[in-house]
Amino acid sequence: MILNVFSITEIFIGLLSLILMAWGGILSFILAWRWRRSSKAEERTHIEGRSHLVLLVAVVVLVIRLFNWPLFYATLQSFIPEINGAMCIFGVTQVNQILTGISEIIKPISFFLIGVWLLIHALDQSTQTSPLMGRKLLFLSLIALVVIVENLLDIVLFLRISPGMLISCCTTVTDIFERPTRLVPKSILGPEYAFMLHYGTYASTLLLLVLLALCLRGMGRSSNPTWRRPVLGFLFFYAIINASLFLLAHIEVFAPKMMGLPFHHCLYCLWQYVPDSILMMFLYVLGTFAAGWAFLMDLVGRTSETLVVLSKYLRMLYSLSIFCLTSSLVMLAIHMGIT
Repeated sequence: MILNVFSITEIFIGLLSLILMAWGGILSFILAWRWRRSSKAEERTHIEGRSHLVLLVAVVVLVIRLFNWPLFYATLQSFIPEINGAMCIFGVTQVNQILTGISEIIKPISFFLIGVWLLIHALDQSTQTSPLMGRKLLFLSLIALVVIVENLLDIVLFLRISPGMLISCCTTVTDIFERPTRLVPKSILGPEYAFMLHYGTYASTLLLLVLLALCLRGMGRSSNPTWRRPVLGFLFFYAIINASLFLLAHIEVFAPKMMGLPFHHCLYCLWQYVPDSILMMFLYVLGTFAAGWAFLMDLVGRTSETLVVLSKYLRMLYSLSIFCLTSSLVMLAIHMGIT
């Protein structure tokens, strides 16, 4: 185990979140079940009163968990001097590939779900009768399960990383000729795959921005257009495909050029050589997630009482998505123009 400020903070937050979310998840599931069975206004008022503490604790813990994703990578970064052979975060991830890999997959899922729940909670709080109480309590119990798994993975991972371990770093995986990120697009797009990835990413993102802007304009004309839900679902699906293309293009095209290392394809090294690329990628992720949050808010939060406020939230999220994706694309264009 490597003890420093980052790892101690991670383990402390993990243990605290584990205890609070286990308690909150169980209680929220019980309250959600009682809410669905109750038919009298007095019973629901009593359940709503009992849920206030659970919801307050959940909001505090989940807001803290939003910062766990960058803290996780900051902790891995702090371990680099202690691991023999590690030159970047990639080397630290090789100490326990399975646990780290699962953690890296569950982190964005947890961030996305937490963001959705906080938005739905805010939407419900903006009404007089809390029409989403049962839904958000049940949703909270599901998110608690994800957070518990995430916390357990983090705690076990950081306890099992010891100083002095010998590993091989990124060049033995990301720079080899047979790397999957090269072979897959080449087999689909042909020898000129790098050119197509480069300009295809710009074109795909610009198309997504146009579609988001058109949808935002359409939502401004009506509080509940009939086409809204299927269009929101399509744009969320397209945003995920677009983000996957953005990630692949970064590995194969953008990262080597931005670092000035034509044959090096490690994103973790990109973060070290070009620190503002972290902000650029976070903005892209946030823009993608905002499109998804809008769809799930409409899916879960649409009722007759929330209709007007929901439309305001959806327009706000689409505006955020457009701003973040545009900012990220401009940063990328500036870097590629400079390099």
